[in-house]
Amino acid sequence: MNKVKVGILGAGHIAAVHAALLKQDERAEIVGIADIFEDKAKELAAEAGPDVRTAGSIEELIALGVDTVYVTTPNTMHVSPVLHCLKNNVNVFSEKPMATSEEEARQIRDAARESKAFYNLGMNRRYAYVYKKIKSYMDSGQLDAYSAHFKMNRGELLHPAWTSDPAKTGGFLYETPFHLMDLCRYYFGEVKKVKCEATQAVSDSEPDNFAILLTFESGMIMTFNTFAHSGWSFPFEAIEIYGKYSTASTAELETVKIACGLEGEIDSSDYHLMPVSKKWGYEEEDRLFIEAMVNGTEPPVNAEEAYKSTFLLTSIYESAKTGKEINIADQLNKVLS
Repeated sequence: MNKVKVGILGAGHIAAVHAALLKQDERAEIVGIADIFEDKAKELAAEAGPDVRTAGSIEELIALGVDTVYVTTPNTMHVSPVLHCLKNNVNVFSEKPMATSEEEARQIRDAARESKAFYNLGMNRRYAYVYKKIKSYMDSGQLDAYSAHFKMNRGELLHPAWTSDPAKTGGFLYETPFHLMDLCRYYFGEVKKVKCEATQAVSDSEPDNFAILLTFESGMIMTFNTFAHSGWSFPFEAIEIYGKYSTASTAELETVKIACGLEGEIDSSDYHLMPVSKKWGYEEEDRLFIEAMVNGTEPPVNAEEAYKSTFLLTSIYESAKTGKEINIADQLNKVLS
């Protein structure tokens, strides 16, 4: 493939982020924008380029001649267009989450196995500069993790209003917390078991307060706390990782500190001045995806990877509902066999 002909389904904020980045990549051509709201599609199409056309559905978008679709619709509206693309051998970049149930995630995974097209899940945190730096220390063996604590508090579920509607989000954990669920697998490998306690602290419609304990197949353990209504106090996203005489910590996607050894210097980086699309990882995830499409190679977060992170999240909800510890390894092996 010499040039990737891209269509974007959904014309909201994240679609605009991807469109701006794809415009800068000479290997990609934005062909069309589709949205059920025609004015929004026209507005983004005008920003994407003078020759970009509009459509009202996934079928109309594919008919424009695209070979790759970015699915940037609300969480619970990913499955149908993704399955349609894969059935028609059209490559897919899907924003997170893969799906909002294990059954639907399995449908996409199975469709990707049968399709000639590629599937990729947008997990930009893997490429955020603070998290990439920690990963480099782990890969080099300088930071050997034994324990960790991740936390993410959303300020509130009031603005925009749809964030408080599980019919659109699939549940609070499918929003931004899903990124850290995926990141923990990316860092520490597969989860063996999980125990979750959850309450409805403020929300009337769904659990909004989670305390999660994860044990990995390696023996590594971590806790994850996330609450949906704690305000926007800085940092509302942070991780800490503990190794032998070593620690790593972040504050938002802005700063990272890594200390290795009892008497060594602290390696500290600050990315405040870097553009959001770069420091948050959007630029790299789009570049890697387009690179994979051009070369015909497996994308960075394929359907198998996406399914495992979704399985982890659905298991957390199961533990929250039942109050029981979930042996993810055993359940996942049954599904994969």
